[in-house]
Amino acid sequence: MLTEHPSVAQARIVKDHIAGLIARSDETDDLEVAMRYVMDNYCLTGAEREFGCGTTPVDLGTCSGEWFVPPQAEPGHHIVYIHGGGWFAGSVDTHRHLIDLIARRTGRAVFAPNYRLAPEHPFPAGLEDAARAYDYACSNGRAGPLAAASVALMGDSAGGNLSAALVIDIISRSARLPDALALLSGVVDFRPPDQMPPGSDDPTCEPTTQTRIAELYLQGVTTVDNPLVSPAAADSDVLERFPPTIIQASSDEYLRDQDVAFAAALWRLGVTVHLSIWPHLPHAFHLFPQELSAAGRAVDEIAAFLEGVEAVPADKLASVGAQND
Repeated sequence: MLTEHPSVAQARIVKDHIAGLIARSDETDDLEVAMRYVMDNYCLTGAEREFGCGTTPVDLGTCSGEWFVPPQAEPGHHIVYIHGGGWFAGSVDTHRHLIDLIARRTGRAVFAPNYRLAPEHPFPAGLEDAARAYDYACSNGRAGPLAAASVALMGDSAGGNLSAALVIDIISRSARLPDALALLSGVVDFRPPDQMPPGSDDPTCEPTTQTRIAELYLQGVTTVDNPLVSPAAADSDVLERFPPTIIQASSDEYLRDQDVAFAAALWRLGVTVHLSIWPHLPHAFHLFPQELSAAGRAVDEIAAFLEGVEAVPADKLASVGAQND
């Protein structure tokens, strides 16, 4: 008798959970209500989450934030984590277990902002708060003012979009670039394809849904061609200045092809980039570390990437960037 590989069975259980949430959310025509319902319950599979970090809340004015500091954290080495949720859902609380895991596996303090959400606060409010959080983490630690030795920037889904857009914003204002960028199932191109990517099995998004999300997020302030909305639309002279970047996505998700294309664009421009496609997992699979063994391995891959980037002198990174894994 044929049996499923354990990893496939794990993924199927999580995908069924997500599909059930989306089916129940379809009972309302209000996309904002539906998305917030899905995001608030996305990780609630019944699994018991693990925590091990000390936390400290921070008030940044337009938004709040929180430090996650693991035992024996390496002083001065920070991560800024931007949570996902479709630009109008999610919070530090919905992602608390993942942020805590990233801090523990990397051995670094992580600062995560509760940025303002659409539609109450349309573009560019969330991006402005992400920038405020990043600038803060460059010059502060949990205990107060501190010039960070290194700062990595990362986010999942919509948070990945804001992270990549923030790099473009940082370049435009000649501020300090992050030492590394990690995109976890990140949205890098808001310009919707005509159809679902071949082979995708992703109930979280489709072209019509992405168009409706864009309308709620942008509200006519700008268009999806703006690189601060679609980082993949940025000019080459901007993209070539990106920091070393790791991009992770599932083979089954709607965003797969745009993440692959973005990694290829960075690679062609000489940016140090590591692309990894994880087979048959749900969108933002990192949020399920107790359910999916691949989630923990993906976080370990990010930790190894950060260590590898710091082990290579800055003037040597361009030559390393010719490798696309």
